[in-house]
Amino acid sequence: MSRSNAPRHTPPTHGLNIIPFGIMAGGWLGPLLMFWLYVWGPLRPFHYPNGDLLPPAPFVFVIVACISLWWLLPRAYFRVQGFEQTGRCYELLGVVLFRWFAPDGDFANRWERRKNPDFRVIRGRRSAADFIVRTEQSERGHLVLLALGIASAAWASCIGWHGWAVYLSVGNFVVNVYPILLQRYTRSRLYAVLNRRWQAGPSEDATEIG
Repeated sequence: MSRSNAPRHTPPTHGLNIIPFGIMAGGWLGPLLMFWLYVWGPLRPFHYPNGDLLPPAPFVFVIVACISLWWLLPRAYFRVQGFEQTGRCYELLGVVLFRWFAPDGDFANRWERRKNPDFRVIRGRRSAADFIVRTEQSERGHLVLLALGIASAAWASCIGWHGWAVYLSVGNFVVNVYPILLQRYTRSRLYAVLNRRWQAGPSEDATEIG
């Protein structure tokens, strides 16, 4: 991504992000790595079945395809669709509740406001546009992890490790599906605010948004 398209601000709530990131790493990314180490063999516990459980060579193309999503997703994918514009569908799915515990979410922002009551992540059209870029970057990353998680859970099921398949699938839903929904929900709200303010007047201002 070009320098001109990179977000221009770094919220001071980043220090609190270690908590949700630590939960994500310890609860899903760590077990995902552990699963593949077990499949590989040398680190497999003794009570696990013996044998070669590695996927066939063509599975590499599946992994490459998952990672390639970062670059292959078209711009049209990130557009806010008609059913997303009100955000109601995401609210019904519990995205607002999830936002409380997400990185730079409601809890982190309210904690920061205890020290700085005037703190807001979004203060005007420019910062809103920057934050939209952040949502797209985050969504790309979670989509890659989602695809890798689906492939891993599918292989776990293929080799009969159904407990691993269930765990990786449930964790994938929490760690990747909900963050993707949150990015789309946030983008729909930001576009709605930007559209309203553009209709009110095209000049840049520092009025707080959200």
